Amino acid sequence: MTPYRHRFDFDIGYLIKSPCRECADKELFPDCINTCLLLDRIHTALSNSVSCSKSGSSLEPYAVFNAVGEDK
Repeated sequence: MTPYRHRFDFDIGYLIKSPCRECADKELFPDCINTCLLLDRIHTALSNSVSCSKSGSSLEPYAVFNAVGEDK
């Protein structure tokens, strides 16, 4: 059994520009979005990754995980 290895967003990299800018079919944009294989591969890679960005607001008075299970 192989252990599951999470892929974090920093392992995958950053998208620095839209792949649509230099696409041969860019004149079809945005109608081509649903059939674009490159965008589908990018979406799949990003949706299978674990985000490392902060998920809470710095304006929240408490961390979200601290409020779980507390009685008020």
